[in-house]
Amino acid sequence: MNTKRAFTLVELLTVIVIISILATLVTVAVTAAMRAAKIAKIGMQMNQINMALDRYKAEFGEYPPDMFDDEALVRHVKKRWPRYVFTDATEIRIAIGAAYGNGVDFTKPGSEIGSLALWLGGFPNVDGKLSGFSADPENPFTPNGAFDKKTFLDLEWGADKNVRIEGYGVPVIGGEMKGVFVPIVYFKGKTDGGPDAYLINDSPKQFNFSSLGLGMCVPYIEEMNETTGIKWKNSSTFQLIHPGLDGKFGASTERIIKPGTGIGAADWDNITNFSDCKELQSILP
Repeated sequence: MNTKRAFTLVELLTVIVIISILATLVTVAVTAAMRAAKIAKIGMQMNQINMALDRYKAEFGEYPPDMFDDEALVRHVKKRWPRYVFTDATEIRIAIGAAYGNGVDFTKPGSEIGSLALWLGGFPNVDGKLSGFSADPENPFTPNGAFDKKTFLDLEWGADKNVRIEGYGVPVIGGEMKGVFVPIVYFKGKTDGGPDAYLINDSPKQFNFSSLGLGMCVPYIEEMNETTGIKWKNSSTFQLIHPGLDGKFGASTERIIKPGTGIGAADWDNITNFSDCKELQSILP
């Protein structure tokens, strides 16, 4: 006599439901884990840049200029290369562009995005590795000759490398995000950390990446006060900003880190040094 019993329809449906729930839970967990891993990878890169900037300051007495301010650029170059003779900031920018070659132009508005790769890496050698500046202290921006090997970060320039020109006109540090190479932006504050720490010509420093579909990148504000003015994040040091996994910085030109004050959904996943190299939403009130 056959004693085997077949599953009833209810039992089969119950098993299917349980399997579906388990599959959903596993999918959610795997997706969350993959997302966390991507954020951690970006955070690691940001931490390395953060430490490199601190090493730079330890050696030269100040963080490198972000090149928005010509006066600050000239002052820093004179401090780092006192034997270098030049006339003004424009001459410096032209010399830097010539040393990179490939049509790089540091005189154009927006070229300031290249300051991070420049100061931490210098110029590329024949293998595309950034290897410092010219070993001749009187001609630090000459394109030929030996390098001084003074670099603060391991950077390589070219396709599939961490420094690229594509879309920016100058070498930028960044990484792939949704098939697009996105930059890590560097804004330098002022030593006194006052209300004008991130202003240039009375307006916030900014990069408009709208033509690349990345939005607008500006320094973040901690709070606004009618009496004391702007209180910036990291006002006396610097801000590092990555557009996050959505590959977008945001849209507003004035962003206070509070919901409903110019900071939107595109900002929430941005990764910054003042959020401990985690998503900005981790410090939102």
